[in-house]
Amino acid sequence: MTRVLSVVIPTRNRQKILMTTLRALAVQRGLDGGFEVIVADDGSADGSVELLRGSAFEAFDFHLLALDAGGPARARNRAIQEASTDRVLVLGDDTVPTPNALSVHLRVAGGREVAVQGRIEWDPDHPVTDFMSYLAPAGPQFWFKGLKDAGPIPWPQILGSNLSAPTRWFRKEAYDDRFSDACMEDTELAYRWHRRGWTAVWSDRALCHHRHRYDEVGPFLDRQRRAGRWARLAVSKNPGMIFKVVAQPLFTTPWKAVRAGGRRLIGRGTQVDRWDLQCRAAFFRGFFLGL
Repeated sequence: MTRVLSVVIPTRNRQKILMTTLRALAVQRGLDGGFEVIVADDGSADGSVELLRGSAFEAFDFHLLALDAGGPARARNRAIQEASTDRVLVLGDDTVPTPNALSVHLRVAGGREVAVQGRIEWDPDHPVTDFMSYLAPAGPQFWFKGLKDAGPIPWPQILGSNLSAPTRWFRKEAYDDRFSDACMEDTELAYRWHRRGWTAVWSDRALCHHRHRYDEVGPFLDRQRRAGRWARLAVSKNPGMIFKVVAQPLFTTPWKAVRAGGRRLIGRGTQVDRWDLQCRAAFFRGFFLGL
């Protein structure tokens, strides 16, 4: 059977959820051809490599790359170099595709030279906390507000998961290996694609479910600080990114703070206001102070 898609998954120490994602790939439907899955293990110490070496998947061709730890950007690049088809779909190890996700990516692309960003939602089979509802789908983790199905998606909203594009794009403008953390490497890549005039569209129907629970704000603030630090590398490489990534949120923060303070004074302050200001402050602390 002719392969029509290469699925790339970087992973590190997430054996259980990775196997859930692989099982979801094994029940994909609607594809007019076969597909391959390339897992790039980024130095796992939880037995993931040993488990994967002993696994077999009848529904797709499976390839494993066992790498030393170097970050998801490098892991994706190594896996993409092994891809044998004209189109790559990048997934997260904790981003579980619904049964039609792969076929929808291909239908939306329609053989065109276009990237497709699919929707990511919290897993409905697991409790969604109030803080998670703030983070996505219109928050600092995922921002999909205002997007129209099959319409254009701005580069700052493109993610490093549930994203498909021509393989040659990923090879000509690859992830920057210097991003050794899962922060800003996808935004920086999307900007370079945008600068080349390469088009990306949004698919509401190419759906994946994200399994990553946040019970409180603290762990995400650490992520925001790291994102701020990596944003320094991104804008140093690409000065044109600075308005969307840094200046725009910086200029709107005083207004957000005044509005939140006014609401609090009249007894209408919200937890979302506090979370928003905390997340902004953490990002700027990382960007300006490197903390």
